[in-house]
Amino acid sequence: MADIIEREVKLKLESPTLTELYDKLLNDGMQLIKKETEEDIYFNSEFRDFRKTDEALRIRKTDSGIEFTYKGPKIGKISKSREEITVNVNNADNLIKILEKLGFKPVYTVVKNRIFLKDGEFIICLDSVKDLGEFIEIEIPNSTEEKLIEYVNLFLKKYKIRATQIKKSYLELLVSKNEENNSNSN
Repeated sequence: MADIIEREVKLKLESPTLTELYDKLLNDGMQLIKKETEEDIYFNSEFRDFRKTDEALRIRKTDSGIEFTYKGPKIGKISKSREEITVNVNNADNLIKILEKLGFKPVYTVVKNRIFLKDGEFIICLDSVKDLGEFIEIEIPNSTEEKLIEYVNLFLKKYKIRATQIKKSYLELLVSKNEENNSNSN
């Protein structure tokens, strides 16, 4: 895959439920692309701390294949925009072994059930994320933040969605939740 600038808005869904929203979107003529389960394994190392550099290195296992992705630091002011470089691989276990030999260790796994829908040039992902809840991600590749934000505002209003915009990744949300749980148990 080519390098792209991924522009997305992530929303923590309050209402309606993902199932109710999915039905509304299909009834409104949005195109169902696919449904799948994604398992994202994130890596870090002692010689490059991705939490400090705001980067990410992950292996994504899906029903349709395996991807290895580098995500650069966030560059958007309003949306969650960043450079992404992805390659397809055919053996996650061997890739993990290579990364470990190079000093990268798996640190977190994020599992989600994701429904991909298309509305023109926009992709809407309805996500049920293990241990985090229900989310909507709306993205458009290689476009402007302004165009994305305008679409998101119209989308929220049209479908009477109550949600909170989240600028953190699922990984960052999971890390924060685990750190909070660990500090509460001490």
